Parts: sequence; structure tokens; C-alpha cells
Amino acid sequence: MSRCLIFLLFSVIIFSCKEDEIPISNEVIVENPPKQRHICDFDISDKAGNFELYQKWEFVGFQDIQTGEFDQNTTCSARIAHFALNGEDFDNLLKISLEFEKEISESGNCADLRSFEARTIARIIEGCYEDDADGISMVIDSKGITEIPSNVANTLPVHHFENTFLEYLRAVKVYQIESNKLYLYGKEGRYRMTFLALE
Repeated sequence: MSRCLIFLLFSVIIFSCKEDEIPISNEVIVENPPKQRHICDFDISDKAGNFELYQKWEFVGFQDIQTGEFDQNTTCSARIAHFALNGEDFDNLLKISLEFEKEISESGNCADLRSFEARTIARIIEGCYEDDADGISMVIDSKGITEIPSNVANTLPVHHFENTFLEYLRAVKVYQIESNKLYLYGKEGRYRMTFLALE
């Protein structure tokens, strides 16, 4: 047997007995990273419970009555502007809310009517409403609108949202409650205001 062949056979035996070295990695692999909720996403699926008008509701957006799609240009743009200019805090996302009181008010223009309060991005809107067989009507005068000092109040998306929200609220004529959702109708066009019940 030639020397080369003996050397080759010896090398194969030596290297085949050597343990494979596996490189050690300190990298942590997360197979399913938790999904971060987009600030404009809402779970609008039905929820069990007893829901009535006289409670607190969170505004989702202006929803197309026929397709169910939400107008992203109005509400979502304003939410993004607020989020970006206020520190991008996912744990304290803005809640645009509307609360209907059951008790009759005894003050001001709302005497003998029930009151409501809406909190938007840049405003507190206080007014009164009448709910009867003919539908619902909401009374809002300029004295019931308080501007909230904010670094986003004068941005174009927030300004547009605030005016649209107030315009729709003043035009409300009919409400509908389906499971945990409140729909307000009245403004001419294809959109309604959609809210989710807040616990």
C-alpha cells in the first residue's frame, strides 16, 4: 500500500472520530412575536352583555353604511397625528368617547332634557338630547364646547376631524344599538358614526 493511501486512510479515521463543533449562538429566536395593535384598529365583533344608550361609548369612526368600511382619512389620520405628537404611547391610546346621562338636567339650555358629554382629541362637547318616538336630537351650542389645549389641536388632520365629528353629532336623528355597538345616523351621505361600548 502506498504511503499516500495510508496517510489518506489514517486522516479519514482521525477526522471521523472528531466530534462536530457546533457554534454557540446567544441569539434568542421568537417564533411568534406579539402583534402590536395598530392605533386605528378596533375589535368590532359582537360581545355578550346588556347594552343601552345611557352609558359610555368609544368612537371607532365614520363607517360606510353599505360596505361597512371605515373612512381612514378622517378619524385615523387624526389619531395618528395625536399619537405621533404625544410620545407614541401604546399603553395609553386616546379614547374618543361619548356618554349619555339618564337623569334630567335642570340647568341652562338643557333644562328638562337629558345631557351628554363627548371627549374628542381637542374638545369637550357638552349638550343635551331628546330621545322619543320620533328619534333622537342633540342640542349643542357654542357655550358647550371647550377647547382642550394641545400641541395637535391646530394640525390639519385633527382640525378636520373635530369639525366633522361636531357636524355629524349635531345632525343625529336616529340611533341603533346592535350588541355592543352604537350607530348614530342623520348626516346626509353614506356614513354613520360607529361606537363601541366601554366597560
